[in-house]
Amino acid sequence: MTTWNDLVLYVRNNYPIAEETHNMIKLIFETGGMRSQVVLIWHLTVGRGAEEWIQIESPFGEFGSVDLAAALQHIGGTVCGGMAIAGNLVTFRHSVPLLNLNINEFESPLALVTETADLLESTFTGGDRF
Repeated sequence: MTTWNDLVLYVRNNYPIAEETHNMIKLIFETGGMRSQVVLIWHLTVGRGAEEWIQIESPFGEFGSVDLAAALQHIGGTVCGGMAIAGNLVTFRHSVPLLNLNINEFESPLALVTETADLLESTFTGGDRF
């Protein structure tokens, strides 16, 4: 059984953490071409707290400045993850249950979310704010 504390320890041992709270870890990845991407890992519960999940999320633009229809078409072939609105930001995110989490079930979505959000940001905003 994997716990939030197990995941936090793994992330601390493998990545430089930009910020951390009791239910969130903020990472910043260098994505090449002098670009970087902010990625947030959230500790969430569902079913009235009965089940723990993590959500890997990365912003790529401000709501109102991204062509949402075009961005949705762009990610149509993505294997996992989806777009969401968090506050005034458009994000790409993926969630997985913590129970019995294998490292590849964290690492692969982490890479996918990071790379997809960076590509979406570059494509739809032309910048590198996040």
